[in-house]
Amino acid sequence: MVQRLGSNTDTTRQMLNKTPSKYANVYLMAEDDPGDAELVKQLLHQAFGDSYSVICVDRFGKVLDALAKGHFEALILDMNLPDRSGVKNITALGNQYPDLPIVVLTGQDDLEQAVDSLNSGAQDYLSKNQVTPELLSRSLRYARERKNIESKLKKALQEQAHSNARLKNLAQHDTLTTLPNRAHFQITVPRMLMRAARAKKWVALLYVDLNGFKKINDSYGHPIGDELLRQLAARLKATVRDSDFLARLGGDEFVLMTDLLEDKREVYKLIGRLLAVFDQPFTLDKHEVPCTPSIGVAFYPDADNLELLMKQADCAMYEAKNQENSAVCFYTTQLESQYARNMEIEAHVNHALEAAQFDVQFQPLVSSGNPGATHIEALMRWRSPELGDIPPSEFIPIIENSPTINEITHIVVRECGRLLKSPGVFNLGYTRLALNVCVSQISSAAFCDQLLAWLKDFGIAADNICLELTEGHLMKNVAQCGAQLQRLRSLGIHIALDDVGIGYSSFAHLLELPLDYLKLNRILIDHIDKKPRNQALAVGIVEMAHRLGIKVVAVGIEREEEFRTARQLGCDYLQGYYIAAPMQIGEISRYAKDRPRSDLQLKNETV
Repeated sequence: MVQRLGSNTDTTRQMLNKTPSKYANVYLMAEDDPGDAELVKQLLHQAFGDSYSVICVDRFGKVLDALAKGHFEALILDMNLPDRSGVKNITALGNQYPDLPIVVLTGQDDLEQAVDSLNSGAQDYLSKNQVTPELLSRSLRYARERKNIESKLKKALQEQAHSNARLKNLAQHDTLTTLPNRAHFQITVPRMLMRAARAKKWVALLYVDLNGFKKINDSYGHPIGDELLRQLAARLKATVRDSDFLARLGGDEFVLMTDLLEDKREVYKLIGRLLAVFDQPFTLDKHEVPCTPSIGVAFYPDADNLELLMKQADCAMYEAKNQENSAVCFYTTQLESQYARNMEIEAHVNHALEAAQFDVQFQPLVSSGNPGATHIEALMRWRSPELGDIPPSEFIPIIENSPTINEITHIVVRECGRLLKSPGVFNLGYTRLALNVCVSQISSAAFCDQLLAWLKDFGIAADNICLELTEGHLMKNVAQCGAQLQRLRSLGIHIALDDVGIGYSSFAHLLELPLDYLKLNRILIDHIDKKPRNQALAVGIVEMAHRLGIKVVAVGIEREEEFRTARQLGCDYLQGYYIAAPMQIGEISRYAKDRPRSDLQLKNETV
């Protein structure tokens, strides 16, 4: 049955309202020639009998009207319609009705047009001069099947594309904070550097690391630590500009690459905003947790590639961690030299342990009031064939937060055990052995357990040992160390605070810590006989310490005048090269035997 669009028959209304009718095959035909329309109708009748219906329109605009109102099995399309013609009709219909099968039926035997039609989305191209009922029937059936397969394939490809996009997003974004991750950073930043090179502008890389994040994890648990990172990421995203690139590299490390800068100083405002992010504590499971950053800053094109830029910013960030008064450090060539040295030391330390390059020496401390009572401090020395002699002040800060530091301490405790087993050591007046430990060790209950086990293994009584900790580090970690220090002190181990008197102390903390000794910083003792202000400070510390039942040690005595002045100021013990240089185990015994007690007595009485 052929119906013209606009007919008032019930069949037409059914078809356009998508109401099922007795016709299994409902087609839309665009044909402006009535004779050709009648030909198609006869072909369809021969192919389908009475089980079909066709709506015939003579304008392209009417094709769109019909498609907007009804559903059709396929469109039989003449290429030349009065209001619009050509393959552009196929393209337009495919864009608007992607699931519509289209069979072109035209009077033109044009191979090029046929190829264009198929490339534009038609399922088949037939010539009116050659079409037969069987050919038309087969073409319409195959057109529906091909369109169905095409639609399913398109849907599958879209789903795959969506899945790929999701996987790519997961691969390039941090799942915890949703920020770009290291992989995304490595892809994006080189393009930013090339853009800066073309524009001849600066860009800055800011390397942000959280201070004490491990302690937050240890104290509150990893879920709280994760929530801190999420909240921090949200604050940072709200702070930086859309044109800046913010990423999380892993752990508590974030990087920010700025947009183009006309002048390096433009980064100052951004740094100010970043620091302001940390002004307020983070609310984590009802806890108010303060957090501070260390920020290293490096610039392109001072560093002309990403690897070097990252290295310089990382170097500056670690220097910022060592600074007392600033959370931000800008990279300099001096830092590069120090950074390279640190990396070199770190790379050699494990081999040094295996090759037994670490050596323990012992330096006596004499008592001001009792020349016969002498303490000994165990001092670690590293003699590297490649790097030369490396003092503890250089290598300990580099390894103090790694497992290697415990191996170093184990060597010191072992050598202290050997010394105590040397013939007559305590008969020669040595009463206590001092060894240096790091605050990072003392804050760990596991390390303290290990230390006590080592003392037992090497036959060292707790009362024979004094643990020395650096004042600057301890004052910043009193809460973490206090409990372990109390525990060790209760077992008889003595506690000394080293480097006192230069810039760190909140003396109120002395009331909280179970201290037995304060060791005055060698800078305070240097030429103290000629520095009344140093003397005044030393007297004040000595007086305060004695009232608290704490003894005072003057360190770094290298001149007789310093020796006399320190004793005169009330220092209980004296240590330095003027008294004795660090020695090997065998030399300690000989030192006490060979050096007359009268000599020590003379020095102690020369006031």
